Amino acid sequence: MSITVIRAIIIYITVIIAVRIMGKRQLGELSNHEFVITVLISAVATIPLEDNAIPLTNSLLPILIFISLEIIESAISMKSYKFSQLLEGKPIIIIKDGKLQQKELKRLRMTVSDVLDNLRSQGIFELSEVKNAIVEANGKLSVQRNDDSSEINIPIVLDGKTITNYFGNEILSNEEITLIVKSQNMELKRIMLLTLDKNGKAQLIEKEKNK
Repeated sequence: MSITVIRAIIIYITVIIAVRIMGKRQLGELSNHEFVITVLISAVATIPLEDNAIPLTNSLLPILIFISLEIIESAISMKSYKFSQLLEGKPIIIIKDGKLQQKELKRLRMTVSDVLDNLRSQGIFELSEVKNAIVEANGKLSVQRNDDSSEINIPIVLDGKTITNYFGNEILSNEEITLIVKSQNMELKRIMLLTLDKNGKAQLIEKEKNK
């Protein structure tokens, strides 16, 4: 019995450390690869608890490998937006200016019923109440009501890299984005975030300088 308790404590501490390394996002906000790794860690962690004859390393080693993969994937995602999109997907607008984007629904394999279910879960019972709705990369639906006067700003530069298709469809070419960057009198590599509203107004956040 004491061996089982000790093994359980070791696995518990290991899993806590693994989850801590992965970050503080809630389960419903995990990206695809984070969710997969979380499920794998949960499955592997129980193996030594089922039979004390199974070496503890059969669980600890795979967990360490999963953590390493998560760290590597996160590091590459920070350097490459395309790689990040490949792993996590991209946000998709399914309602734009009050109009249902049927093409995007087909792309996401969502039905109108799915949309209505998600809206009701947010206290919206009429489609006409919605100005814009976006399916985020983690599958969560973000909704903007008609009484919200703010506009959706499209990111065209993220962490020093041009983004031509943040919401799935190309809005501007790299050349056009480069011209906008030049108009801001700012080097591309110095930009943390540059967004554009529907009127063409740009908003820029500069990277903090290393002290």
